[in-house]
Amino acid sequence: MDKIKRKILLTTLSGFSLMELILIIIILGIFATMAMTRTRLGLSNIGEQIAIDQITSDIDLVRAMAFGKHDTLTIVFSTAQESYTIFKGPDGSRAAIADYPNSQNGLISLDNSAMRDVDIQSANFGGSTELQFLPLGEPKSGGTIVLNSKTISVESVTGKWIVN
Repeated sequence: MDKIKRKILLTTLSGFSLMELILIIIILGIFATMAMTRTRLGLSNIGEQIAIDQITSDIDLVRAMAFGKHDTLTIVFSTAQESYTIFKGPDGSRAAIADYPNSQNGLISLDNSAMRDVDIQSANFGGSTELQFLPLGEPKSGGTIVLNSKTISVESVTGKWIVN
């Protein structure tokens, strides 16, 4: 009777077979790979949107500051450094705005962990990489900034921007 009870107890307490465990591990690996791929794509899109929001809010702030301070303000884009710098003053006597929000002495860098996949591919404002706002808040010339697959267009008369 003890032998029968042990045999029944062993068969009811037996675990998964090796094949079942291997199959479960393979399925979990496939799901993990799919999740990581989607997460990486999602983070890239989020980083691009953060960069667009940063640049467009800085364009609005610089335009308002130019009007409010009745001074010429310029955003100079650097495609090589993935950054841009905010300057005040006319062309001949510019100085970086050291206390500009979210900057290091007027320099805003997109080369950080949140936006490492964002690339400033080009900036063109009348043949220059400089977006300049005159003392009444109007841009010297309109143009475009290309980030990865998105384009920020700045109108030449109003300084308003559109993302395509």
